[in-house]
Amino acid sequence: MKRKLVDYKGWRNKALKDPEVRKAYKEADEDPFIEVATQLIRLRERNHLTQAKLAKKLHTSQQAVARLESVNYRGYSLQTLEKIAHTFNKRLSIQFL
Repeated sequence: MKRKLVDYKGWRNKALKDPEVRKAYKEADEDPFIEVATQLIRLRERNHLTQAKLAKKLHTSQQAVARLESVNYRGYSLQTLEKIAHTFNKRLSIQFL
């Protein structure tokens, strides 16, 4: 059985039709883990990379990238975030507000 791949925008637009998902999406900026996941997805997509291509650049598996992009993932390390930032020629910034 083949699965149809859906890009993040397509998935998000479909998911946001559900009122509970829409409410959670609007509150996402209060959760730093969700914010990291969504930033990573946007950064990857802006650079026209699949999870597999990003995984290759990070010397990891596609499954690891999928886990990093999961809004339920809570295992980010500063070392991993720094590696991702470096891969995209970005600077990692962390703030206490």
